[in-house]
Amino acid sequence: MAEKIVTTSCVHDCGGKCVLKAHVQDGVVVRITTDEGEEPQLRACLRGRAYRQRIYHPDRLKYPLKRVGERGEGKFERISWDEALDKVAEELKRVKESYDNSAILDAGGPGNMTLLHNTAGGVLTRFLNLWGGCTRFRGSMSNGATVAASRYTLGSIIAGNDPEDLVNSRLIILWSQNAAETINTTNTLWFITQAKEAGARLVGVDPRLTETIATLADQWIPIYPGTDAALMVAMAYVIIGENFQDKAFLDRHTVGFDRFRDYVLGQKDGTAKTPAWAEAITGVPRTTIVQLARDYATLKPAALLPGLGMQRTAYGEQPVRAAIALAAMTGNIGIPGGNPGGHYATVPAWPTSGGLGRLEAGSNPVKSTIPVNKWADAILRGKEGGYESDIKLVYSLGRNLLNQVPTMNKGVAALKKLDFLVVHEQFLTPTARFADILLPVTTWFERSDICLSGKYAIYMEQVIPPLYGGKADLEIFTLLSQRLGLEGYNDKTEEEWLRSFVAGTEIGDFDEFRRRGVHHFRRSQPYVAFREQIQDGKPFNTPSRKIEIYSQALADLNQPETIPAIPKYIAPWEGREDPLTAKYPLSLITPHTKQYTHSTLTNLPWLAELEPHALWIHPQDASPRGVKNGQPVQIWNGRGRVVTSALVTERIMPGVVSLDQGRWYAPDQEGTDRGGSANVLTRDEDTPLGDGATTHSCLVEVMAI
Repeated sequence: MAEKIVTTSCVHDCGGKCVLKAHVQDGVVVRITTDEGEEPQLRACLRGRAYRQRIYHPDRLKYPLKRVGERGEGKFERISWDEALDKVAEELKRVKESYDNSAILDAGGPGNMTLLHNTAGGVLTRFLNLWGGCTRFRGSMSNGATVAASRYTLGSIIAGNDPEDLVNSRLIILWSQNAAETINTTNTLWFITQAKEAGARLVGVDPRLTETIATLADQWIPIYPGTDAALMVAMAYVIIGENFQDKAFLDRHTVGFDRFRDYVLGQKDGTAKTPAWAEAITGVPRTTIVQLARDYATLKPAALLPGLGMQRTAYGEQPVRAAIALAAMTGNIGIPGGNPGGHYATVPAWPTSGGLGRLEAGSNPVKSTIPVNKWADAILRGKEGGYESDIKLVYSLGRNLLNQVPTMNKGVAALKKLDFLVVHEQFLTPTARFADILLPVTTWFERSDICLSGKYAIYMEQVIPPLYGGKADLEIFTLLSQRLGLEGYNDKTEEEWLRSFVAGTEIGDFDEFRRRGVHHFRRSQPYVAFREQIQDGKPFNTPSRKIEIYSQALADLNQPETIPAIPKYIAPWEGREDPLTAKYPLSLITPHTKQYTHSTLTNLPWLAELEPHALWIHPQDASPRGVKNGQPVQIWNGRGRVVTSALVTERIMPGVVSLDQGRWYAPDQEGTDRGGSANVLTRDEDTPLGDGATTHSCLVEVMAI
């Protein structure tokens, strides 16, 4: 049979959406290639290219399953779809009648980021809203601190300059930004490379010598986790002291710089935030700080590009606000080649791409929420512990909840306490092992959909029929809606939904879009964040209508020690200044990796061959602990213990160790995790303003086995 090539996309939550070309023979995907069309090509990374192994993995779930052992044992028996759906409907009715809808938790996550089959605020949320609502998560494991800091400082979620605009930059500071492995918008690395080739100077600020820094940067500046705001504040000290600040920009577009200046100079607390002060905190030499500040202030335009790692710390809002203050001080906001200093990879949908529809979730009658980092604590303690609801039933899909949220051992206790847990999955993940009913769902190769980026849309043609009798989430909720007597959940075929999303938009003819596979939304020039505010006088969406370096709204919260009104360095708990270092002297960071997206794809052999999962440790820390390269090690703190192998390397600074997040939790009989799962060790505290993750504020000890 002739080979058929079908266009689809990779839509897990890596920050990018890339083109995949599935080559199909006799109904089987035989290989996967990527975009070879018009520029800029949306070329997939190794994860997307390896997806065939996920589709045909021998461990894929094939049938609905019912738990027969204790929760967490992973013992199930096969049942029919009717029995499984009847049981789920029965439990939804029981919990609603016995308690109320706030006892149901929507644990949908970003495993599928599309317009129709979206698992984060889409198919599940629509269903539960029709059922009378539920408790939801608040905050974000990804960017909770960034979102909150941006809203108070700029009046909106940060939308940075388009990565295409980087070619206009003379200096690019990759601050906790590892685009070679963690994507953050398709083609970001390519645009950084183009900027480098055009003559831009690149500096990387990160505890690790990442692949991005090693490949492209002119300079690596190692920094202790959680101290980024101290380095930024010291840069501000140099800029002020050498009179490099853009006074006209500050006077016209900001409020509160004078208060920030007083803090930087130590006018009230008596501590000038000098490079020497910051060196003792950050580990960055004072001479390096001075030069970085001078370069950022004088090599204009300059783009300070923070990734999300720096804000996953105890007071993660502070480095975000400090970065925005630096960008304002140097006049690098609203201009080509600059950047507002926050998470730049949130470029909004351009005006030409507006109007595409999606499966609407509707409104939630229940107003209770719980912080996503504290989901386990909320289940264990409920209203008596100060939370807004007593969770009895968790509905989980598109999110390996247990594995991907901190303090995993507490999560195990929480899942065991529930009345009922239903999980949609493709594999027996650590979360799925605790399910009462486990439903096998299709991959996006087995259904049609559309994914949307800010600059393009991809039609995801169904590549193969559903395997093993699996069902799409949308179909499952349609069948549950019928059992529960809910009207209006799904009144269209898949194609009818997709046609309705495209109708009346720039994309035009639906059939032509489906044939082409990709539609690019063109602009005459790259998007520049806040150009209208800076160049045309449009007000910022803040109370003062300006960039708020000082925020009266934050001052009114009256929590100056944790949520100051100006950007400040606050020493993090489980940082280098914490007395706990006497017991656990190493700072653990848990970065993302090129091998998998969160905990998705961790079981694919091709990706496992790229490099072994290992704890990065500097030779200075390895030697006194008897740790040798490739040797098994234990990592532990008061929350748990993990066994993995060691990578002894000078690519990480002394005093810091690194263990990639995403590996599946696999405890032995003593409770020691043998899977290398970082969240056994991380803390379930959240950032004070945005309920963000704090997984990079984590102290551990390491020992050779």
